[in-house]
Amino acid sequence: MALSFGLVALALTLIATAAYLPMARRLRFLDAPNHRSAHEAVTPSSGGVAVVAAIAVTWAAAQLSGQILWQAPERLMLLLLIAVCALGAWDDRRPVPVYLRLPLFFLLAGVAIGGYLDLELLPFWLWPSLILGLAWLLNLYNFMDGIDGFAALQTVLVAGSMLALGYLSGASSEFLTLCAIIVGAYAGFLVFNWPPAKLFMGDAGSLSGGLLLGWLGLWAWRDGLMPPVVWCLLMSPFLLDTGITLIARALRGERLTEAHNGHCYQRLARHWGSHRRVDYALLLFQGLWLVPLALIGVVSALPQWTLMALGLFPQLLLIAKLRRLA
Repeated sequence: MALSFGLVALALTLIATAAYLPMARRLRFLDAPNHRSAHEAVTPSSGGVAVVAAIAVTWAAAQLSGQILWQAPERLMLLLLIAVCALGAWDDRRPVPVYLRLPLFFLLAGVAIGGYLDLELLPFWLWPSLILGLAWLLNLYNFMDGIDGFAALQTVLVAGSMLALGYLSGASSEFLTLCAIIVGAYAGFLVFNWPPAKLFMGDAGSLSGGLLLGWLGLWAWRDGLMPPVVWCLLMSPFLLDTGITLIARALRGERLTEAHNGHCYQRLARHWGSHRRVDYALLLFQGLWLVPLALIGVVSALPQWTLMALGLFPQLLLIAKLRRLA
């Protein structure tokens, strides 16, 4: 059942994105290259609008089918997804100042955490940490959408892995259906975003991707489907790259609100002269290393710190090498 809705999301995204592409040109949702860009030609952007539209329609179809029953927290998260997508599209069209964007991120994250979890059951220190973490996830996903296909591919890989691991853990049909819808929607968009990209997802798609994967992590943790280390392992390529890059820039005294192209994946793309090779590297590393470790985290009692060490060590070695590249 979940897979059928994933296929619906895939088909709807292909249709919606194909329809949106000429519209983006007419409405001037265009990304012109600059000194930081990894692309050389003016490219239509904000394709995340089509992705989120397909997700929302599939979500509603699942509810109307009578086979899936979304509860109030899930309905709230869908509304927040639409709000985040709208904020991203606004930023794609006319950049939103940092002093306005960051408070909005924290507001959206606060509503998400407060509406999705029972705060009375959480230690006082935990819920502010979760709000900060979700707000940061929105930001970091935007940071990691700097080369063709990279962020969309990560979304497909993480949601697909959560789908498989959730099935093994006895997850609800609703959780599995959401995973499948995300996979289908972002896989459909990847057809247009694969190098060389015909369309960028823009902030409308990257912010939405961050919220969606954060939602899956919260859901899996709330329902005890899998240890938190599983989600952290799957997200570690993005978490490590953004975290270490932020710390390095802070130590150099750079303005943290200033856009740049110094993330490790961007350095690797310049070093290899290829976006596609970086995407394949992410696919192989996730499939051959991180996903098997996540599976071990679900089916075995191996200590979480051991799994994290195994997942992070090769990445830290690679990051240390890439930090020396221009």
